[in-house]
Amino acid sequence: MYTVAEVCKKLGLDRQTVEGMCEKGKFQDAHKNENGFWLIPDYNFITSREQDERAEEVLRQIDRKNRGDRDENEISYIPAKLVSDHYGVTLEKVKKWIKEGYLSGKQVKEECFVPEEEFEYLKARRESDATEEEIKKFLGSDIVDWDFEIEE
Repeated sequence: MYTVAEVCKKLGLDRQTVEGMCEKGKFQDAHKNENGFWLIPDYNFITSREQDERAEEVLRQIDRKNRGDRDENEISYIPAKLVSDHYGVTLEKVKKWIKEGYLSGKQVKEECFVPEEEFEYLKARRESDATEEEIKKFLGSDIVDWDFEIEE
């Protein structure tokens, strides 16, 4: 169960809005406890507390990096070519992602690099994504493996 304060933080809404949503039945099975405080079941949300905490930690690391709290020597970089190989895209595409801010990176002379920690995080997210398997289950055995890229 989430408290109103937790839902406010999770959704970026103010207390009055969340309480109004509870009163209007916008959260399934939300109810007031014996002290008159709203409790909202966690199944009303896509992400879990654990996922939210991990996302918060990644954002804190990005903030520290952007503020310059970490010494550049503490950050381990990998060649952007490894990223392009992993995603099956061109090196130019990875450079475009960096330029557009979708991915952190730096250029040294002619070569482009990506923070290893960020790449490992994104790789783990991609590997844990079950969307393709869910689509296959939904569409059944008639599906053939799809191989496509969505242009941003």
